[in-house]
Amino acid sequence: MTSAPLRLARRLRHAVRARSSRARGPAYLVSACGQPNFGDEFITRAWLDWLAEHQPEREVWLDTIEPGRAAHLFRDTHPRLKTTNTLWHLAHTGPADIDEAVERVQRLLREFGSPRFDLGLRELRRMESIHLLGGGYINSLWPENLGVIAAMTTLRTEFGVRIFATGQGLMPAEGEVRDWLMPRLREFDFVESRDAESAEAFGITQGVDDAFLAFANGRPVYAAEDSIPDSMILVQGDMFDSAHDPELAALVRGFVARADDASSVGFAEAIPPDDLKFAAEHVDDRSPFFPFIRMWDEGFPAKPGQEWLTSRFHFHLLAAAAGAKGAFLNAKPGYYDVKHGSLTALGTGWTAQGFAPEAGGAEPSADARFPAVARRLGRHKSRLASRLYRAPR
Repeated sequence: MTSAPLRLARRLRHAVRARSSRARGPAYLVSACGQPNFGDEFITRAWLDWLAEHQPEREVWLDTIEPGRAAHLFRDTHPRLKTTNTLWHLAHTGPADIDEAVERVQRLLREFGSPRFDLGLRELRRMESIHLLGGGYINSLWPENLGVIAAMTTLRTEFGVRIFATGQGLMPAEGEVRDWLMPRLREFDFVESRDAESAEAFGITQGVDDAFLAFANGRPVYAAEDSIPDSMILVQGDMFDSAHDPELAALVRGFVARADDASSVGFAEAIPPDDLKFAAEHVDDRSPFFPFIRMWDEGFPAKPGQEWLTSRFHFHLLAAAAGAKGAFLNAKPGYYDVKHGSLTALGTGWTAQGFAPEAGGAEPSADARFPAVARRLGRHKSRLASRLYRAPR
């Protein structure tokens, strides 16, 4: 039973946090969530949970690609959450040319003049901070997203709004995009990458992926172990060159065949319904299937000693942090190899799996020390959050 002095101390800490957050301006988060994609949603929920615990009375805005879906996905996170798509809508409705798009963003922020954006842009001017959440969506693959960066730097220069970015995967960064992005990132109050390649290319702080923050929060990360199979597969349905479909299908069949009972091999999806592409022929009434919504509601289906075959970065991260062994596939050179490489550099011990016919089936492996590393990195990310949001520890 908790002692009376300890209960009183907890109430006092909560009261201090509540007074502090009431006195603060609104916090504005920008994320590629809401589509949904499990990794982006998981990162966003981790930050909203952290803010709910440390600054529950603060007004919090989430700018997302699909604010309606986001309102449902994050309904049980921060009590003062509001969702919008102001910056994403602004970025995605502009001209393709970077310079023209930037000029438009700056003009609308400074002068208004568009009924589609003015109310949201007016709100942005009063934010205390704008936080670009982690992920791999600011790079050469999606130049249309750069308008978000242009808006953030304009708000800092013109209206004094603090801007920061955490856990960024900026690779690949090529040519015009790299040249444009480099000086803009220098205008941020703080920028952190999640991989060495991004840090080196842009001269920014190297950190880790924002998903690690979840290990410092109160919400359980994993599903109940009795509901989790001993083997799991997620070979994604997007990003791979379709020429490799036969080899990928063969790898999935081979991984299923390793099990004593093929019907006990579980399948998961990060992006519904795309990720059923290589799973559909194996999933039936007997197969453990973990669609997005089941994992979202029940927790991530990983446990110690389990074996995984996956191409998804955050599934590598979360399964390895649970103590599972795994083999990972590179869905897109220059992008996914950097992401998975950041995890092997941290010590997951997982095996890189080729998908050429001669590659065969790689033996899943793991480093037993990584679960402890993941939780230490979660505490480190939480300390960073305290500094960025000026929260008492």
